[in-house]
Amino acid sequence: MTKENKIYPNSPLQEAVFEIRFSGEPAISSKADEFYEIIRKHYPNVLVPLNSQSPLELYRFENDDNSSGVIVGIDKVAYFSKNYPGYESFKNASLEIIESFGKKFKLSNLKRTGLRYINVIPFTRKNMIIPIEEYLNIDIVLPQKQSNHFSNLSMVFTLETKLKGGLTTRIGTLLSPNVQQEAILLDFDYAKKEQGLIFSKIEEYIEESHTNTKAFFEDLITKNYRMFMEGKVV
Repeated sequence: MTKENKIYPNSPLQEAVFEIRFSGEPAISSKADEFYEIIRKHYPNVLVPLNSQSPLELYRFENDDNSSGVIVGIDKVAYFSKNYPGYESFKNASLEIIESFGKKFKLSNLKRTGLRYINVIPFTRKNMIIPIEEYLNIDIVLPQKQSNHFSNLSMVFTLETKLKGGLTTRIGTLLSPNVQQEAILLDFDYAKKEQGLIFSKIEEYIEESHTNTKAFFEDLITKNYRMFMEGKVV
């Protein structure tokens, strides 16, 4: 994640995704090759999902180093980046792809928009305990005589916003694939899925999603961890 739209030198962000969903359109299946021609120059690699959770997902088109790409289904389109260039660049790339797709298939009404940020924060246990308080401002209140010393952590919650959006946050532990070290997973998914979503407002929707997610992230991380992300000695 970023602060004031600047990239932290030690950012934990691993992947960002912006997706829109709409009523299924069978023409997308038969004309996916025409959309591919529009984006082929930047996303030449074609992958066919074999184990996708969505049977309606058709293709993934990725760039040469597989760091960014486009996911296409008959009921959705998404842009993802694993090498986050900063919010403005990510937003512009997302809108360029999705607007081209919407124009091609004449999209109007939407069922959902979603902006997802997946963060991975490596940590070292202290006496077999996850030092969560060093990274995140989380206060979990337990019954008396129970400690807050967690050896495992897995939680999911959704916060509703005044603009009828919902921010689902997943916090857990995993093995970081980059450094083969245990890490805290901090996964944000800001969704809008109320009635009346329209394609012409997707820039408004991604701005709202980013603003709310960024604000929550900045409040959630500790002062010391922010200093680490900024490249300062803690």
